[in-house]
Formats: sequence, structure tokens, C-alpha cells
Amino acid sequence: MLTPHGADHYSAVCPPFGASRAQVVTFRSTVFSITALAAVYVAAAKFGFAMALTAEQVALVWPPTGLSLAALLLVGVEVWPGIFLGALLANISLHEPLLVAVCIAAGSTLEAVFAARVMRRVVGAGQAINWLRYAIGLVLFGAVASTAISATIGVVSLCAGGLQPWSAFTPLWWRWWLGGAGGDLLIAPVLLTWRARPRIRTMKDALDMGLLAACLAAVGAAVFTRRFVAAAPYPLEYTVFPLVIWAAIRFGIAGVSMANLLIAGIAVWGTVHGFGPYAAGQGDERLVLMQVFMGIVAGSGLILGATISERDASRARKTSMLDAALDCIVTIDHLGQILEFNPAAERTFGYRRDEVLGREMADVIIPSQLRERYRHGLAEYNRSGASHFIGHRFESVALRANGAELPVEISITRVPVEGPPVFMGFLRDITAQKKIARQLAFRATHDDLTKALNRAAFMERLTLAVRQLDGDGHKTIAVLFVDLDKFKSINDRFGHAIGDRLLVATARRLLSCVRPGDSVARLGGDEFVVLLETVPDAAAVSAVARRIQQALDCPFNIGAHEIDTSASVGVALGSQPGPKPEDLLRAADEAMYRAKSLGER
Repeated sequence: MLTPHGADHYSAVCPPFGASRAQVVTFRSTVFSITALAAVYVAAAKFGFAMALTAEQVALVWPPTGLSLAALLLVGVEVWPGIFLGALLANISLHEPLLVAVCIAAGSTLEAVFAARVMRRVVGAGQAINWLRYAIGLVLFGAVASTAISATIGVVSLCAGGLQPWSAFTPLWWRWWLGGAGGDLLIAPVLLTWRARPRIRTMKDALDMGLLAACLAAVGAAVFTRRFVAAAPYPLEYTVFPLVIWAAIRFGIAGVSMANLLIAGIAVWGTVHGFGPYAAGQGDERLVLMQVFMGIVAGSGLILGATISERDASRARKTSMLDAALDCIVTIDHLGQILEFNPAAERTFGYRRDEVLGREMADVIIPSQLRERYRHGLAEYNRSGASHFIGHRFESVALRANGAELPVEISITRVPVEGPPVFMGFLRDITAQKKIARQLAFRATHDDLTKALNRAAFMERLTLAVRQLDGDGHKTIAVLFVDLDKFKSINDRFGHAIGDRLLVATARRLLSCVRPGDSVARLGGDEFVVLLETVPDAAAVSAVARRIQQALDCPFNIGAHEIDTSASVGVALGSQPGPKPEDLLRAADEAMYRAKSLGER
């Protein structure tokens, strides 16, 4: 049995001097593969020679061609000596002159090497196979093109060696070419697609395989193993086409390869023994039409099977990508009905795939307040083909099965299909990102300890408030500078941990003394500022200042400690445009220090 071990990486038959252990092992593996290939080639050639009815050296059924091509593609071109050796031994066994046998062996080897190299370069080979290109390459470069090489060299050798007359060159060439083409279309596909052969995984698979095999055998026997009164009076051989199509659709290129080989085996046996619609004629003439018919069946079946296999592989890749995708993928048609709903979407939105397929997406994951806008946009795209959402990333809100809304990032693309448009949406739950963004924004504008505004954020709000002063006295703002009295002694007596908790409690009391729209900030240490926007008059500001002082005069219970403290408050008012925010803050600070120095409370 041939042992694949990579391709085109070891071109020498002998290992180099001083070769490593790995190179020696590779050399031994290559020698074994060459020997095994030669032995199998000789056995296949003996079978083919049995079908040579006109010329002993020219067979209309020649399995070694397909065997050779498959070996070079699976194992590597470096095993070509096995083809040459096998072909040489097989032809010498027919008592041909040595030179003729060498030429024929060289032609057979060149044929296989040419086909293998062209297929590797043009079609590609390996694990990730495009089956349609592979099948077309096998038909064109293998069955049609490469076989002409061995046919030409082989028939010229026979005629030049005196084994066949030159007058028989054309019919012998066609028979040689036809036999090689049949080998490439029937033998090579089975070997090349063996790893992709159908597996029995369920009872249904076993029943399908058994029923197809039984039908193929029954139809093949009915058509090719019965004796016809006249030469092909009825086109019964075409009854195999539906079975080949069945094999292609159900089992792909591997299934159709086996179906072709089974039908061909029955057809060859029947025709050789004088049965079937192609039994008329003398010698191998009765095999010519049969081989042409089987070539058409095999070639057509391979192309169809490869198309089905490529389609199934594409669907499997798509399914794998959808299943593995971390983003939600929802596909809809031009009516907005859901065509695909991947596992990530199931986890995010709380629906099962079978629950939403066929339903309108607007009723499933779009909040009620956005549905009309969505439907209008879809209708507009269907009418004009224009949308500012297609091909762009944007944020929106989606709806879970439990009615909860969540922020999502969306990217929509149109799927390139014929007919009405189909859209694929990629959605990502950005709840966590939004939360992180809010946290980062909060940290950028708030004091880490007290959670009050920091200096930068407070100055931005104060600057905006100053700019909005209209100068007619209808709007007044106030800045209150608050400083805790004797905070240093409290820190020294109770420790910094208690001092920090006191600052937190102070910020909370300040927030309770002002309106929700007012701003409280910690500038640093025990200094706080308050921005009052749109106050009616100075009396209202004084009332807030007294409220703050009274709140901070009350003892604080921090842990097991009761802390008595007080605060000094300075006020600065602004009602006319022109003063800088820094001037107002400085005026409030100076007022606070005057109050502290005078002992005002």
C-alpha cells in the first residue's frame, strides 16, 4: 500500500553522504513506495493486457494510468521510478524488445509526471482542495492531455520496433489514448478521493449507501449483462445517469467516483463477454463505444460530484465560521425576515435559532421605538438601492427575548447573491464596553476618593456657566469655596484613614445641600467648591452657604469615633459677562480665608 509522506521535497533516489537519521528514514520510505508502486503497476497492467483484443500491447482498459497519476499526487513526484520500473517489467513480460519496452515505460512515466506537475501547479493539491478545479484538472490535464503523451510515444515505439505496422498507427493511437483516459477517469478519482469517502455515521447513511449500491448493481446487471438480439436497439445504458446523479448529489465526488467504477466494471465485464448494448462488433471494437460512453458518464459525474462537494464544503466552512464567531451574525432577506441566526446571537438575545427563522427581525430584536425607522430604511433601500447604513459601523440599541434593551455595535453588508437583496448584520453587545467607558469618563472627571468632581471638570463647568451670562442681570451664578476647619489636627489625632472617610462624608453632605443640577468638586486636601447656577439673588446664595455650614457643624460618626468639625465658606457672585472663571474661584477663595480669619461661621 502506498504511504503518503509529502510531495516534491525529496528528489534524489539515493541519500546524500553523511545524511541524517531523518533523511535515511525518508529515503527508506521513498524506496518502499517506489517498490510498492512498481508491484501494483505490474498487477494492474496484467489486468489491462487481458483487455487487449486487437494488439497485445494496446488495451482499451488501462488501470495503470489512473494508478500512476494518483500515486504521484498522493505520495509525491519523487516516486516516478516506480512507474518506470513497473511499466518496463510489464512490457518485458510480453517479450517486447528491450528498447521498445524502455520507450513505452518512459512514455508512461512522462505522462504521469506531466499530469501530476501540471495539476499541482495549476489546480493545486493538498488538504484544502477545491474539488471542482480538481475534477476539471483531472479531466483536462489527466484524461485528455497527458494520455496523448504515452499514446504517441507508445504507438511510435511499437511501429518503429516492427511490432505493429505504420498503417495501424491512427486506430492504435486512439485505442491507447482511450484506455489511458478511462484509467484517469475511473481509477484515479477513487484513490484521490478515498480520504473523503462517505462514512456511515447514522442508520440513514447505511440505508442510503446500501440502496444506491444495490440500484447501481441491479441496473448495471440489467443493462450490461444481458444479451441483446440486435446491436443496442434501445438506449438502456442511459438509465445509469440518474444513479450517477444520485451518487453525486448524496455523496459528492467520492461517492460518484465509486459509482463510476462499479458501473464501469460491470460494463467492461459484460461487453468483453458479449453482453450488453455494446457487444456488437469484433475484437476491441465492441469496447470502443462502451469506453466512450463510460468516459462521458464518468467525466460528467465527476464534474457534478465535485460541484456538490465544493458546495457542501462551502456550507460547512460557513457553518463553522458562524458557529465559531464571537459576534452575533443575523442574515435577513429583502423583506426583513431572518434567514440565519448564529449561536452567538442565540446566547446574546436569548432566542433559539428555530424560534426566529422566518420571522421579521423588527419584531424580534429591534426595540419598538426604532421599528418604524428600520422598516422605512429597508423599504427605501429596496426602492433606490441607497442607504447610509450599509458598509458602515454604528451604534444602536437591541432587544433581548426578556424585553431588556442592550447597546450594540452594528455593521451591515449586502450578501452578493442573485435576485432580491440579502443582508448580513454583524452585531456586538457593547454593554461591557459602555460600562468601562463610563467608568473611565467618571474617573477622568471625578475625585478618586470622594467621587466629587475634580478640579479640571469643575473648571469646565464654571467656564461654560460664565460664558452663558447674558449681562442683563437675569442670570446669576455663585461659587462657594468650602474649607474644613482644623482638618490637620483631626488627621493627626485619628489618622489618615479616618481623615479620608471624613472627606467622603463631607462631600456627601455638600451634595445634600445643593440642587441636583449644581456642582460639587474637591480641589485637593480639605478644600471643596460648589457651583450654583442660575440663582435668583444673593439672599438665596447666603441661604445655601448657611445650610452648608450647619450641615458641616454637625458631628460626624466615623467608625467608633464622633468627630466635631466646622467649615469656613467663601462666596463669589457673577452676573455680568467678562470675569474669568479663575477670577471667580480666586474671589471665593479669598472670601473663605477672610471668613476663616474673622472666625465667621
